[in-house]
Parts: sequence; structure tokens; C-alpha cells
Amino acid sequence: MKINKTFSRITAYLHRNISKDVLDVLKKMKLQDVHLASARSIVIEEKKGLISIMPGRDLAQDPLDIIFFLVTPESEEPLVNLIIEKGHLYYPGRGSILVEEVELIESHEFFGDYAIQPFEISSQPVHLYSCIGICCIMKRGQGDAVARIALDTGTCVPAIHFGTGTGVRDKMGLLRITISPEKEIIHAFPTIHEADHILEMMIEVGRLDQPGSGFIYSFPIKKGLVNTRVNRGEQRHAASIEQIVTAVDHMKGNTEWRRRRTMVDKRSVRKKKYLRGLVDMILLCDGGTGMELVKAAMSAGAGGATISSMQYMSPHDSPVSDISLARELCSMVIPEETKEAVINVLEESGAFTDRCHGQIHLRRTSKAYTYVGK
Repeated sequence: MKINKTFSRITAYLHRNISKDVLDVLKKMKLQDVHLASARSIVIEEKKGLISIMPGRDLAQDPLDIIFFLVTPESEEPLVNLIIEKGHLYYPGRGSILVEEVELIESHEFFGDYAIQPFEISSQPVHLYSCIGICCIMKRGQGDAVARIALDTGTCVPAIHFGTGTGVRDKMGLLRITISPEKEIIHAFPTIHEADHILEMMIEVGRLDQPGSGFIYSFPIKKGLVNTRVNRGEQRHAASIEQIVTAVDHMKGNTEWRRRRTMVDKRSVRKKKYLRGLVDMILLCDGGTGMELVKAAMSAGAGGATISSMQYMSPHDSPVSDISLARELCSMVIPEETKEAVINVLEESGAFTDRCHGQIHLRRTSKAYTYVGK
């Protein structure tokens, strides 16, 4: 069923010990199409003794849940504030929540009704601000070094989850045995004025200018509340630096006051040959069907995909409650001019039938980078 309508995608990155409370309230709201993925976050933890001087030993990780769903634009603000209230996200260290504009291109007939009944919340709305999302896809086991950029610069607490990559690896002949299909997917959320510098630093640390090292891209985020508690340790003052930053953001009404001197030479940023004119085509489908559909998409011009496992959440009395709980998210960053061909071949391959229960979300990318050869 073709839809071609813009929705708001709300994504919450929540510490696992609070995600259940948020999921419970979303079920009470009878949201029809909620997806859940397991992830982890890393923070810098103050440690004492010899272990404190060993590289990488100052990182601690926590279990994280990624929860996302689509709603109509008029429903986004009360739902975001509800999640902030139930997750106490106004306290730094508990999680992040982001709102994007995405286009729902095509979907199985079960989906598409994202309206909810009006409701009230008891707390005051929290100030949100626009930012940039950065997604970096690397070989499994190498994600912490890139994710640490977000910590060392005080940008945010990054989220990391696993996926399976296909595309570039399949085209490299004998070299493919040196590239694992298992990937780590790193998400970071810098402010608009620091996004280019964070992206550049991630490229350098991840050595993404080398064949098969990975892929990185950025995309606009309409608004959000980002977890900036990048350090964990004994609090020696009445308020933490993260609480102070959050308070100043609220008073100023934006994050412009945080602007600092360039973290990298602007000339080095200009030397990079970034890829532009791309879109992130996100295909959601039943577990076990993603690889077949991605191969079909590659035959129509998609360069490859990263496939991640999801869990489907819906009310028991929902018309979509019979759909398999195991779902897959296939992210394909492709040239915009190929999207119609890819959508058509996915439709021909049965992506939107009862066998796959597929949906396609489309979001714009700002720019991307990977090794493209000489």
C-alpha cells in the first residue's frame, strides 16, 4: 500500500532499568507500531590506582534499549514530554529522546494509522533543541574508539548496537575474508555547530578512508533531549556540570552558547570528498526476510545494507498483534535517484505482503563518507 506521507519518528535511547516504565505507558496509549532493539552505552568512569592509567580501561558500559515509533506531527510534542516524564530524562544520565521527520513511503496494509487520542501530562514541557544525528557502521569490536569521540568532546553518551553488513564485503573478491559481516552501529547526537567536527574526528579515528573500514553519515534531527552525562564518578558539588549545561540550554533557549573553537582544522574538513544527495531507506520487515529483500534491493542499485534485529511491540487487542515479534531493520543509504527502482523491486519481491509485513521509512541524510577508491 503506497502512502507517501510525512510522520514524526520518535526514538528513545533508555537505560534498561527505566525502559519498562516507558513501554508500559506506550502500551496504555495503544500505539500500534512500536519497535525495540537492544544496545549499550559507554561512559567514562573515574577509577583509582594503576587501572586508571591503562588505555580504554576507564570506560564503563550499560545496557540500553532503543525504542522507536511513528506518530502524526501533531502528536509528537505530548508524547515526547510523556516519555521524558516517565523516564525522568530531565536528569542527565538516564537517556536521550529524538524526533525526526520521515516519509512513510509504502507499507503493509496493517500499518499506517498513527493517530492517538489527546491526553494530558502533569509535568512542564522540557526545552528541546535541534541537533544532528551521526551513524557510523564499523567492524564489530572497533566501535568503542569511534564512540569515545562523543565522550571526550563532551558531546553526548553514544549508543552502540550490533548488525550484519552486506554490500561492500560481497564485492571485494578474496579480500572479503578479511572483512567480518558482523558490524557495530554507533549513534551520536552533536549540536548543529559541532557536528562537522565530530564527524571528521570519527572518520580519522575509525580510519574510514581505508578499504572496508566502515561507513558514516549524518542526518538532521528536528528536536531532542540528549544525554550529556559522559562522566561517571563521585559528585563533589551541589550540581553536576551536565545539570548546569541543561539549565543554561533552557535559559538560553538553544545550544548556540556552547559553541567553542574549532576542534579540527577546517582545511582538513574541506579535503574530504563527502557523498551527498543520498537518502537513508529504512526497511522494516519480519525476522528472516531481510537478507533476501536486501539482495533484491541491491539488484536495483542499492549498494548494500546493515541489518539489525528488532522486537515488535503492540497491544494485545491491536489488529497487528498477530505479526511476528521478531523483526528486522534494514538500513540502505542510497542515491536519491535510485529510490524508485529500489522500492519497485522490493514491492515485486513481496516486501509488503503477509510474508514480510514490510514498511519503508525514508529520511534525508546531510552527507556521508566511506572509502571510494582512487
